[in-house]
Amino acid sequence: MAARTYAPEISWDSEVRQYLEAALGPQKLAEISAALARPPLATCLRVNTLRTSPQDLLRRLPEALAPEDRALLETNPAYVHPLLPDAVILPGTGPHAVDYSRTRGLEVVVGRKAGESVMRGAHVFAPGMLAVSPGIEKGDLVAVSVGLELPGSDRYAYTRGTVLGSEHEAKQVEALGGQAPDRSRLFIGIGRAELSRTEFFQGRGGIAVTMLERVFRTPGCGDILPGDFMLQNVCSLVAAHVLAPRPGARVLDMCAAPGGKTTALAQLMGDRGEVVAFDRSHAKAAEVRRLAGSFGLTCVKAYKMDATKAVLQPVPQPGPELVPQQQQEQQEKEHGEATGAAAGAAAVAAAVAAGAGGASPAEASSSGCGAGAQVGEVAAAVPSGGGESAVESRGRRGGRTQPPSAATLRRLERIAASRQARGLDPAPSPHLAEGKEAAAPGFPPASFDHVLCDAPCTALGLRPRLVHRQTLRELDQTAAYQRKLLRVAVALVRPGGALVFSTCSINPGENEANVRWLLDTFPGMRLVQQAPRLGQPGLTGNVVLPCGRTQQLLSEKEAALVQRFDPSAPLDTIGFFVAKFEKDA
Repeated sequence: MAARTYAPEISWDSEVRQYLEAALGPQKLAEISAALARPPLATCLRVNTLRTSPQDLLRRLPEALAPEDRALLETNPAYVHPLLPDAVILPGTGPHAVDYSRTRGLEVVVGRKAGESVMRGAHVFAPGMLAVSPGIEKGDLVAVSVGLELPGSDRYAYTRGTVLGSEHEAKQVEALGGQAPDRSRLFIGIGRAELSRTEFFQGRGGIAVTMLERVFRTPGCGDILPGDFMLQNVCSLVAAHVLAPRPGARVLDMCAAPGGKTTALAQLMGDRGEVVAFDRSHAKAAEVRRLAGSFGLTCVKAYKMDATKAVLQPVPQPGPELVPQQQQEQQEKEHGEATGAAAGAAAVAAAVAAGAGGASPAEASSSGCGAGAQVGEVAAAVPSGGGESAVESRGRRGGRTQPPSAATLRRLERIAASRQARGLDPAPSPHLAEGKEAAAPGFPPASFDHVLCDAPCTALGLRPRLVHRQTLRELDQTAAYQRKLLRVAVALVRPGGALVFSTCSINPGENEANVRWLLDTFPGMRLVQQAPRLGQPGLTGNVVLPCGRTQQLLSEKEAALVQRFDPSAPLDTIGFFVAKFEKDA
């Protein structure tokens, strides 16, 4: 094998590369690609200011850290972010040259995701192991390299448990055409084996390799001082500060799990008011609630909810006709009575009167070359007459659900007992109290003072990422789905209220093009200044897509109001985007 170093070459789908080069420029894309393969060196801790202060955390932090991390902070002191008073920044260093000769040729290969975690300060855990050198004993120094998936596949070149240099490895290489994967540019440091070679793949959990010398040195602090802080990217925290909810307000976080921004919003409000959090599964909604509980927050209410179906459309009822104010009061009363229902979101519409109907064919394909039209419309059918309540329990296919059978309940009990034996929380289920509490039928239009739409995205800005396989079609479909969320977000924010839209992507189609679409579709929404401001202006003009269509971006004035975080810029963040809108009163 050639000299061991860390210098990966990131590849893109050919159409995606062509598109990003047209939008960003070839040189800028090359710089961003190189940055995406490296971790940000600054670690951000969002302090739970309801329990402690940043200054107190700075005082207690060194004693809680591992010795090697404490030594790192002695030469690179932590500090409170100058524009984010609830953020403590722990500087890192790198890349460093590592002398791998000390390992005597011993090597462990970890999977890509495990390798990306190690570069952010983690140790190597047993499930992340992929292949090892023969003869490794507990206590040996080992070189740690990263294995990548085969091109166009989720499969690795080696099956888990492969012994490097063995006949088994040779057969796998032969099956690949005789070309062994080159890991020479994917070495990320030296560690100490905590298990022998035969123990690495015996189903044990815990740390398999303790990292001693890293190419990128960043403190690992994910499991210390619980409840006093959480790890959060600076850009993500900026989005919460930009929304700036006031104490006593009613706030919506549309795509909330795992709850970092939700709890940040609740903290900014001093735990006074209401923060409603949506996610699409009981487990994720429960995850948000557990995080809020660990921070001592009481104003967070997390619901299982498909955010594209979160707006209640008035359902005609027999009896005297209600004036609009009475209709809203009646809807809010019905929502309060139905909050504990096991399900119901499937039977209410996402179509709303304030321009939030189903997506038009033009809208569905506005960011790409027609692929966006493959995504289904936002609106869901609602019964127009008596017989069924809008909050009746419904199954996944729209039919009435049946009570759980005795066999189902016994199975759930066995699963709960198994998880408890492994020290895990119970798995939320719609048949259990926690799952039932996490269901909601939706909300009337104009229900919230502030709305955060941190939309599901292609994650093209996350770091480190060693593989980028998204196609242009996937980028288009993601942007189309985000527009569905934005329709609902516009409907749910009250006149005079604020909406923040954010992504962790560098893709203009998900960012500037969607801002352009929202401004053109909803004349009552306008971009406003953001504070704090750490990022750069957005992209202007237009982009010619590979299919020949032109994608409209922003004007100079509009671009100056959004924040685009460039991962290759000196700020050294992930790639991120933030836009803030206000709704005309």
